[in-house]
Amino acid sequence: MKNTKSRAIQPPSRVDQLVVVATNREFSSLCAQSWKRLPGRPRVELHTHDNPDKVESPVGGNGPVLFVSRLSDIRSSATKSIHVGESARHLLFVEGLPAEAMAARLPPLNIRSSQRLHISARTGKASIAQLISRVIRGLTVKSGAPVIADAWIESEQLFLLSPFFERLVVPFEELARFIGSDAAQVAAFEIDDDGSFLYWPHADVHLGWAQLRQLVEPTSVLPALQKSIAFNRRYGAAIRAVREEQGLKQADIAGVTQRHLRRVEHGEQAASKAILEALANAHALPLASYLDALAARLGSTKLRQR
Repeated sequence: MKNTKSRAIQPPSRVDQLVVVATNREFSSLCAQSWKRLPGRPRVELHTHDNPDKVESPVGGNGPVLFVSRLSDIRSSATKSIHVGESARHLLFVEGLPAEAMAARLPPLNIRSSQRLHISARTGKASIAQLISRVIRGLTVKSGAPVIADAWIESEQLFLLSPFFERLVVPFEELARFIGSDAAQVAAFEIDDDGSFLYWPHADVHLGWAQLRQLVEPTSVLPALQKSIAFNRRYGAAIRAVREEQGLKQADIAGVTQRHLRRVEHGEQAASKAILEALANAHALPLASYLDALAARLGSTKLRQR
């Protein structure tokens, strides 16, 4: 293809194949640099273009397509080439254009889902390069922890963006016990280069996606931990101990049969969210407080990592 260079790289990745289309010369260079830094060089097909008006749609391939563009690249002459089905994701950088520019350029892309579009206000080559790198890394490199591609503040809420353009919203009040309630300090976070965590220098606090998710979904950590038989037994013993300390019998837990609760307390079955909610109600506690009581009984912070 004219004005196009393509590279296909093995081995396995988080997606079978990622096609990256950069619609201007500078972003082409940044995408190429991001690919070169990836561990193991996962399979990425990189299409680079010097002229937004001559962007050509990738042909073939089973993987998603990531367009990396300036908003100014999205012109009527290029719109048909830039839009590629439901698998396409668009990482757009405003770079000084007024809000009115979005109203004129975005409708032709026909994007109906927030999981297909991220508009970034980041400026400066270094900041833009880091965001591009985190998105490509998160889509292609296998790792144990979810990647934070981007993060920002809106209306006293912290927003996180995954490389798949999923979003997580964390209210300020959930962060207060770690980093305080001062809005300026909450907003003064740094994103790890690999997207492993956010860092608040004033409090010396690091929080990753999973930890931040636990703040708004307290039971989100349980599925991974419950894979361990030993954990189920310890967790079941803690449930029994807390129940007995409160003078409650197994028959006192509304919504859970004695047989079912007995299996949970013996570690023969994992405690589901529904069972934990029933136990919390029986103890007249909010779910979060009940989980804290179990964590204290276990002598561990693994349940909530607070």
